[in-house]
Amino acid sequence: MRWRARCARLWTRRPRHPRRERGQTPISRPCLRSRTMPPEAVMRRIHRAVVLMLAGAFVFAVASAGAQDWSVTAEALRAAAASAGGAAAHPGADAVVVFDRRDVEVEASGLSRTVRHTLTRALTRAGARALAVDLLPYDPLSADVVVLRCRVIAADGTVREVDPKDVADAPDPQNLIFWNARHKTVPVGRLEPDDAVELVTRRVGFTYALLLAGDGSPDESRFVPPMKGQFYDIVPFWSAWPVVEQRYRVSIPLDKHLQYQLFDGAAEVSDRVVEGRRVVTVTARGFQPIVKEPGMVALSDVAPKLILTTAADWKAKSVWFHDVQEKANCFAVTPELKRLAGEITASLRTDEEKVAALDHWVAENIRYVGLHMGAGEGYTLHPAAMTLRDRGGVCKDKAGILVALLRAAGFESYPAMTMAGERIEAIAADQFNHCVTVWRKPDGTTALLDPTWVPGVRELWSSREQQQEVLMGLPEGADLLTTPVSPPENHPLEVTIRSALAPDGTLTGTMKVVGDGQSDAALRRLYRGRLRCDWPAVDDAMLSGTDPRVEVLKVARLDPDDLTRPFTIEIAFRIPGYALRLDDGSLLLTPLAARDPVGQALHAEELTLGLDPAARRYPVRIGCSKLVTLRERMTLPPGATVKGLPAAVALTGSGRLTATWRVSGDALELEETLTLTRRIFTPEEWPSLRAALAAFRSLANTPLALATGGRGKEGA
Repeated sequence: MRWRARCARLWTRRPRHPRRERGQTPISRPCLRSRTMPPEAVMRRIHRAVVLMLAGAFVFAVASAGAQDWSVTAEALRAAAASAGGAAAHPGADAVVVFDRRDVEVEASGLSRTVRHTLTRALTRAGARALAVDLLPYDPLSADVVVLRCRVIAADGTVREVDPKDVADAPDPQNLIFWNARHKTVPVGRLEPDDAVELVTRRVGFTYALLLAGDGSPDESRFVPPMKGQFYDIVPFWSAWPVVEQRYRVSIPLDKHLQYQLFDGAAEVSDRVVEGRRVVTVTARGFQPIVKEPGMVALSDVAPKLILTTAADWKAKSVWFHDVQEKANCFAVTPELKRLAGEITASLRTDEEKVAALDHWVAENIRYVGLHMGAGEGYTLHPAAMTLRDRGGVCKDKAGILVALLRAAGFESYPAMTMAGERIEAIAADQFNHCVTVWRKPDGTTALLDPTWVPGVRELWSSREQQQEVLMGLPEGADLLTTPVSPPENHPLEVTIRSALAPDGTLTGTMKVVGDGQSDAALRRLYRGRLRCDWPAVDDAMLSGTDPRVEVLKVARLDPDDLTRPFTIEIAFRIPGYALRLDDGSLLLTPLAARDPVGQALHAEELTLGLDPAARRYPVRIGCSKLVTLRERMTLPPGATVKGLPAAVALTGSGRLTATWRVSGDALELEETLTLTRRIFTPEEWPSLRAALAAFRSLANTPLALATGGRGKEGA
């Protein structure tokens, strides 16, 4: 973004991304819609707006009095906390953030020091418990945090000091990734509703990437970011509690080309030159917590956030990421790596076969575990030889050894960065949490590979990462790209049942299940996470979740570890009493296929995704696009007639459903096809998806009556 010099105005970034919320009310403008709201609701909103205005005036007075100083008097804090309002002013909230201020000083080296000053008022006992202890996480190689002051402003007016010497420094609980992360615990102590807690901390360093050299020295120069001379910050402007005021102020040398942008919100922005430095201040007021919706995208995709960076563009970031790995010699091809690549690809002919074999070898043979290598940990990939020796690493290390193996096999390959689970905005800050591999083909096109996400998956790049931003670390640089939607036809799940219904309601038959893509992977995960001796129980669960009376007679199953073919399983079964026999001798049942027994075993989104609300504010996310086909041919008892057949269904849009149930001769036949066209759906696409899911589930609960002409229960 081209920065706007010396401006003090209210501005909003208009959402343009198809997944971003549209029409969001700016957070600094309370929305009063008396035409569609009952009078008491209007009065509540007016009252809340007045409280926030008064509180804002008090907070502004406190800020003006202190200016660049956090030494605010207890009386001023008490007045600010009182002006923020109590539980009546913030219904449903356990606490209110009176103010949250960050003052950041950036050096020419890119090193930053942040003083954060917060005042939070407890509104309920739950809020008081939440504020009784504060945790300050940090990584000792990339940052340090110190508590400068902590005070409790009690509801009765008394002030209690918390001695910073009582702050405890302890290692984080760790699992799979052992990178020496730590946290400091601030023992605020017992609080009562309407008590307020003031906390002042000083943090030096950076986040996301870790540090080049960490020798335990108190010299803060060791916290200079790895992209030397560059500064970035990602600041959430949201909270689980209401926020009266949040302010972020950064002072940076004039020769730094600082870019910044506030996403999904509104704020007052001041950008000016003060004493030979550029000073940018962003202030937001009156934030209300976002009401979460079932299955919505990450909160960071829809909530206000401020992103700042001095990096010129994504291409510069791409070149830096490439160069730092090459200078560290991360992909050096040792004789062991060369020999291994030859062994893996020895019997293969095409490039695609060789790349697939190398990708899956890394996926299946390098366990996911984060071991600390010291210098460069976090942003530098482990040397491939080290990863091979350890047979373990996190995503960046698995991506790195795959790059080395591909190069050993004669392919051109590089690493890439992405953000799994969240959107990367179009401003070149370190918005990354995952590393993958790039294969550049002889024709110059590129293909993404992800050995971290494809264990037990027939794909080379997980389609659960579709609609996700990626930055490739190419020598010439690259721009940010978004991975395309994976067609649902690439992820089919087909359930075919051949069954026969006896006059007493017993159902016998076979069920054949075939999957591919991510549907295939979901089926394999049921088995691969269990001991082989437990696999028969998994077979039973394919049907027992639908009817616990099922008797599994025979199973023919592809080995879940065999990725050469789509996963297939065929189960012969018998379910006594599947159809309910009524007093008049007729039978009542829902066809087994329509109940989607495999979907129940998988806890699939087509059955579990919440259908409320009917209208959404935010995008909804599922695991992957998919195509679900359910078929059944049920032979009926002689002379049976069927009542209650549902009408055919044909729904189109982002969620599509076609369904037909009919009687053909002596058999009931049904076929349903549900198509979920993408992984992330906009609010505008939600009604179509919701309608398809609702109709699909309605069919799963549609009973049919079969008149058999037999005797009722008494004569059975």
